[in-house]
Amino acid sequence: MKKNYVILLLLIGNYWYANAQTDVELSQFQMSNITSPAFQLLEETVTDVYTPENVKALALHVQNNFGESLAIEVAPYFFINTKSKSRTYYKYIGVTKENDVLKQNPFSGLNTTTLSFAYLKKDFKNIVGDNDRKTFSIGIRTTLLRFFDKEQIYNNAEKIADELLKLPSPPMQILTMEEGPKKEEAFKKFYLEQQKIEERFKPFQKTIKPIFKLDAALAYSNLFKENSTDSGTVSRFGSWLTGEFNLILNEDDEKSTTNNYMSVLAIARYIEDGFNMEVADTYTTSYYRDFGGKVNFEFGKFTFGYEYVKRNGSISSERSVGNISFALDKNISLTGGFGKDFQVTDNLLALFGINWGLNLGNTSASVAK
Repeated sequence: MKKNYVILLLLIGNYWYANAQTDVELSQFQMSNITSPAFQLLEETVTDVYTPENVKALALHVQNNFGESLAIEVAPYFFINTKSKSRTYYKYIGVTKENDVLKQNPFSGLNTTTLSFAYLKKDFKNIVGDNDRKTFSIGIRTTLLRFFDKEQIYNNAEKIADELLKLPSPPMQILTMEEGPKKEEAFKKFYLEQQKIEERFKPFQKTIKPIFKLDAALAYSNLFKENSTDSGTVSRFGSWLTGEFNLILNEDDEKSTTNNYMSVLAIARYIEDGFNMEVADTYTTSYYRDFGGKVNFEFGKFTFGYEYVKRNGSISSERSVGNISFALDKNISLTGGFGKDFQVTDNLLALFGINWGLNLGNTSASVAK
């Protein structure tokens, strides 16, 4: 009897692992792309230093004046070759196990490549009269390198096995049932419904961030000089690298359902800015080199950060901004930023944003190795 119980316990463990872990919906991970390169180039963003950990198939970013600032970000990975059996979650993050040896693909972050498109009414406050100009921007972002703690990702399997051994024995009417599908179904119902096995394993379903990652981004924007298609355009171009180190703060807290992190980020950026207008309809081009950093703290649904970026070039200035983000759920987050922006005058930055993540295409990836 005990032998049959152990076997069936392993069956229910395998069943849970297969259904709750093997078919992982990437939509279950918290959305973290709270802005886009297309928005960043226009320099009216809540944060200027960030790297998203969990991208959505489609993300929508709105800031301050709804309808006057909008960005769409698309992750092609979720729309290409969606029926491939090799699209596993472990391969998605680049950590696999072969012959009991853990391996890591540092270039797996290319799966997170996104394309972004933005529209913004840029306000030239020092110009009398109609000082709004319509700007359109496109951008691309990808992760060049990322490294996870391989052991941390795979040790959850051992913890799950330990939890399975703690589960109580089913009642005798189930144990004495004739072997077959009905008995197996009774076991599943007992553990999934009565023992709430899903709740027991939530602590092992935490999002794990890479120890280090390096992102690269490019963006290009056009501005119509007189808000007319035949008035001619001026452009802005930017390219930048952003590095991020993540340190988990509650690694030994097995009861917590989230991992809390401290992140340190650094950015290096080059910009050719043709949007400078000191007198009406007269534009000049400036060249900037930006260097800066950010400290970020993530506690469950709340994220707090402070960033400082120093600008050198045609104009020397700085950006000093504090920001906060709150996740309403897995797909919607609210963001806010307050501080000093790059502009020499009228440089008070106070922005509010809403970010929606949509799960289209194939958003699930098996955890199978």
